[in-house]
Amino acid sequence: MWLGLINEEVDKVGRCRNVLKEARDGKIQIWTSALTLAEVFKAKCNGTKTSLEEDKDKDFENFVDQEFLTLVQVDQDIGAAARRLLRSHSKLKKPADAIHLATALENNLDELHTFDLDNLIPLSGSIYKLDGTVLTICIPPESDQSDLFEIPSK
Repeated sequence: MWLGLINEEVDKVGRCRNVLKEARDGKIQIWTSALTLAEVFKAKCNGTKTSLEEDKDKDFENFVDQEFLTLVQVDQDIGAAARRLLRSHSKLKKPADAIHLATALENNLDELHTFDLDNLIPLSGSIYKLDGTVLTICIPPESDQSDLFEIPSK
């Protein structure tokens, strides 16, 4: 989801911005794994992947330091849970995806937003959070527009 936002991918950016607006308006809280800080390093430019420009890199670090966003550390529990998820779910192919999934499960989050139709979304409703309820894994809802990395004045 973060790369869809940063890369301003036409089919994703509107949905991502809608989630950000909901968070800025206090309707939801966004949680993400600290792994995200490294994952956003590669950005698409004209169809090829290049390193994220240093000024945008700092912008993203400042962006995730907002009140509506919780950055979750990848600790031993998250790492072990991610490894177990990879072993028990053959559709889950990437360790990074498993870390994001484990982060959601270990923190009893309501939804995991993704555009990964092959590896993550098929697991929706079949994986249990720590509280015993199932996790919804879905594409973020449509709508709205806002400025990328905008930090509201306090």
